[in-house]
Amino acid sequence: MIFENHPSSNRHIMKFSMRVWTFCVVAMVLGIGKLSAQRNWLAGQATLAQVRDDLSGINQWRQNQKQMILDAINALPDSVKKKLIQNADHYVKFDWPTLPATTFLEFSQNGNRTHYEKIMHARRQALSALTIGMLINGNGDSAYLPAIVNGIWTICEESTWAYPAHLSLQRKYTPLPNPGENILDLGNGGTSELMSWVYLLIGQDLDRVSKVVADRIYFELEKRVMEPYLVRSDFWWMGFKGQSVNNWNPFVNNSVLLTSLLVEKKPARLDSVVHKTMLSVDKFINQYPEDGGCDEGPGYWSMAGGALISYLSKLKSASNGKIDIAAQPLIGKMGAFIYRSNIDEHYFVNYGDAHGEVTPNVSALYAFGEACKNDTLKQFAAWYAKQGGSVYDYLLNNRNALESFVDYLPICQSLIHEKAVLPYIKQSWLPDLQQLTVRTEAGAAKGLFLGAKGGTNGASHNHNDVGNFIIYVDGMPAIIDLGVGTYTKQTFSKDRYKIFTMQSAWHNLPTINGFMQKEGKSYRAKDIQLSQIKGKTVLSMDLGEAYPKEADIEYWKRNIEFLDNAIELEESYQLKNYLTASELSLMTPLSVSTNKGFLILKDRHSGKGIKLYFNPKVLQATVETKIFSDPSLIHSWGKEVYRIRFKILSKKLFNTYKIRFTEL
Repeated sequence: MIFENHPSSNRHIMKFSMRVWTFCVVAMVLGIGKLSAQRNWLAGQATLAQVRDDLSGINQWRQNQKQMILDAINALPDSVKKKLIQNADHYVKFDWPTLPATTFLEFSQNGNRTHYEKIMHARRQALSALTIGMLINGNGDSAYLPAIVNGIWTICEESTWAYPAHLSLQRKYTPLPNPGENILDLGNGGTSELMSWVYLLIGQDLDRVSKVVADRIYFELEKRVMEPYLVRSDFWWMGFKGQSVNNWNPFVNNSVLLTSLLVEKKPARLDSVVHKTMLSVDKFINQYPEDGGCDEGPGYWSMAGGALISYLSKLKSASNGKIDIAAQPLIGKMGAFIYRSNIDEHYFVNYGDAHGEVTPNVSALYAFGEACKNDTLKQFAAWYAKQGGSVYDYLLNNRNALESFVDYLPICQSLIHEKAVLPYIKQSWLPDLQQLTVRTEAGAAKGLFLGAKGGTNGASHNHNDVGNFIIYVDGMPAIIDLGVGTYTKQTFSKDRYKIFTMQSAWHNLPTINGFMQKEGKSYRAKDIQLSQIKGKTVLSMDLGEAYPKEADIEYWKRNIEFLDNAIELEESYQLKNYLTASELSLMTPLSVSTNKGFLILKDRHSGKGIKLYFNPKVLQATVETKIFSDPSLIHSWGKEVYRIRFKILSKKLFNTYKIRFTEL
């Protein structure tokens, strides 16, 4: 059940039987046919023997792919080609940076993962730019060949293509890569895509220097990708041992699929690898909820659903359309999730490990639109592609990743003729994910926007945020989710929830009897109810089970009402014992002025904001400033934000309070 209303839809919102709705909620909580459906759609499309037949034309497909990219490059405007060549020229005398063991060791020593990854990415950006320049110039321009060969050799000489943070994938963890053991992670995946495209697109040109260069690429891809993929089935992201999987599954499988399709010379190995990726990706699809909601949030959609549609598109293309599951309604819902979560432009509902602003992968948006016949997604893609004024601006801004470049090139002409539209859905409800979005006016950012969630504290990239909500006004953040800071070793360790951005007290949630929410799937919202009554959209839930038993909560019912011109929050609770004063936190990037009975939250530049009304006899408001040192948080919200803390004055075990939000 997905309820949605936007300008292109004439459907009424929320016409459903409350009896049916109640059953759906109970079924979801009990796990009846929702989150673990054994769909196995890809396995059902082709056996290993059928895959062999479906890929019988792989050599012609490779040549078609190469020619399509060369034709698309030739069709680029001269002004765009000139800029891409200038970028390539910048790297002709590139001093390829070293990757010392001491930099690799920083992750194990102090948790820093960015220093190594920055150098690693700089190498790949240089090779991408040089390869693009060579393709544009044509005729195997020898000016770029020496630098390209140096780049290829440098990357091939790396001990591992995996990130330092991911060495736990080794059979035995060591702070430096184990000799002879190759692991498949996100870093390996991105590098294998780059090297595979280099091999296909300019492999013959490399022979002018030495045949060993192209042979070395092939050797490394076999050793680092094909062999470990076929030999091992214990990587958690594969899902073969019953593990929960996340964005890693489609992302790495997509990379392995691409490498096998572009490079693999041995037909038997090609068929086996491709078929195994199908079995693994089935594990990802099997675990996806029926509403298509991504529990990792919009910030990870491009690597989750976005990587999946890239995988499915490649598989369909290489098999000449014989392996295709895009007609399954769930696939379309996975794509639509991203615009159902959009607030305005780059602002999305950013729960979990997401930043304040997100730019979805345009190629993935368009691929979903094409595969699932969804014009809204294609128009959404066109908006991001054209936001700089031209679809080629997006291309130029992403020119330093060859794999992204070749994905985007073939759709440039289609995007030029596509309308650029932000959908601005009036209302959307994802019952499995328990995510509500609703705005004042369909088709515009004007007015109030509410995003609210129930869920569990056991999601991938989880923050302890069951019941959190955000409010935007005219597309501007007012009550916010901080999102995530810069990743460190602590982020994915046992100390994750010592990071303040992960804690419920730094979300728009109550701290009850002195206790914050706990992490784990058992800590969840219950009694979820969504209704629309006389123009009001009302989301209700009990937050009590998201807190530890020590909080002595009988129930804590959160009721959020959206009335187009106002939002009302009501909390009704009953405690078993009074331990200490409970309080509600609200996070805002806006300046706060306090008055008796109301607060004014205002942007210093535009003057826009919201007004909060409350009963000062029930709640006592204080405001504290949180100053950031983390560059990611500063990029999202500025150098500081404010936490409004409403202390509940009553010591009664049973109580109710309300806060009303209106636009200034």
